[in-house]
Amino acid sequence: MTRKGIIYLGSFVLSILLVISSTSSAGAAPAKAAGKVSPAKNTWQQEWEQCLTGAKKEGHVVVASSIGPEVRSSLSKAFTGKYGVEVEFIQGRPTELIPKLMAERRAGIFSIDIFMGGPGAIDTSLAPAGVLELIDEELILPEVLDKKAWWGGDLLWFDPDQHYHLMFLTDPRYSITINTNLVKSNEIKSYRDLLNPKWKGKIAWFDPTVAGTGQAEFVGLANLMDLQFLRDLGKQELIFTRDSRLLAEWVARGKYPIGMGVKIESITEFIQAGAPISHNPVAEGAFVSGTGIALMKNVLNPNATKLFLNWLLSREGQIVASKAYGRQSAREDVPTDFLGKFGVRKPGVKYLQVDRIIVQRAKEYEKIAQEMWGHLIK
Repeated sequence: MTRKGIIYLGSFVLSILLVISSTSSAGAAPAKAAGKVSPAKNTWQQEWEQCLTGAKKEGHVVVASSIGPEVRSSLSKAFTGKYGVEVEFIQGRPTELIPKLMAERRAGIFSIDIFMGGPGAIDTSLAPAGVLELIDEELILPEVLDKKAWWGGDLLWFDPDQHYHLMFLTDPRYSITINTNLVKSNEIKSYRDLLNPKWKGKIAWFDPTVAGTGQAEFVGLANLMDLQFLRDLGKQELIFTRDSRLLAEWVARGKYPIGMGVKIESITEFIQAGAPISHNPVAEGAFVSGTGIALMKNVLNPNATKLFLNWLLSREGQIVASKAYGRQSAREDVPTDFLGKFGVRKPGVKYLQVDRIIVQRAKEYEKIAQEMWGHLIK
């Protein structure tokens, strides 16, 4: 082949290679475009979908609490209706549930996923035993994590240093519950008016020597007043019970015109039935206690547990819970028009957060109550 032929052949081959190269480059762009994916979902949305899928596979969550049948029914109906996940409630007083729970765990049985209630049982028994899970990592929904949504500008932990127990309902307490047919509104303006001989043998109290509303009242008055006041009050021949509904019924029916440690939901129940029962505000102020949720370790239904926790703390869940319990939500964006005037936190009022005192000093106050009033409690 001549030199001129070689040059011509080389030019021809080079042209072919350039065309091939150009064609490949032109085809690369469409291939890349075809491989594009939609932007990834937010991390919380992915976690929420995984949680929901897992919860539906597990099928149910087990909750231990002392709440009554109306509250259990309302929570279960709303939660199961939304997610298709059943709620199984184990009902009983903390003094009954905790020994059973601890005995089961020692035997390797993990039948309970969630414990709901106040600090007397959860923070003084379950948390020290090391059977509770920290809640922080289980919170998913942005509306739950939004601090501005909560009273006081943050999630309400019973113990700010130990995030095992989160308050979701608050109970502004004025301590004294009265039968309005038997006690005039101006007769008890101060806690000290309870020392009037007129009320001797007429004051009923939920047992303050055990965890519960009676203990909260005792601790609250010990701090709003003093221990000497409680010693003097003990001379009024107080009547004690561990049946919270019976306590409310006593006051509503007038068997005892004054009640201490009456649950707000029991008061609400009797008010709705038309009974002459109400809170009685006094000059020394008020305190706030609450209802909370705690998560057990090593649960059998981890996704359903997380799902129930987040739903309960959402605005939707809190509306259901607040109406069912008859207590104000710890969230600030939940309506209160269905609550009585004494069941709503008042703007500008400084409330003693008695639960945080109970968490730190419950055993001390139980001992004081036992020494002070134990001989009166049958």
